[in-house]
Amino acid sequence: MLTVEKDNECEEIFIHGSPDKLRWLASRITAVAEEAESQGQAHDHLMTEEWAGSELDSDAQGSNEGHEIVNKLTIYAWRANG
Repeated sequence: MLTVEKDNECEEIFIHGSPDKLRWLASRITAVAEEAESQGQAHDHLMTEEWAGSELDSDAQGSNEGHEIVNKLTIYAWRANG
């Protein structure tokens, strides 16, 4: 299970995940960082099934707190200058 959720005011983002999915997310972030180091920039898209993806789940874990699902998470990385 892996969800990205936001509060009603869009001021806070929440990531809910099982240990294996959080490790998977960490590996995806690492891969984007490594690609940016060698290529100068990189990005990755994670989406729910509703947005033609399979990386994110659609059942809000924080629904008792009024959280809403974020259907797409885009991770960007740029090589640092200097």
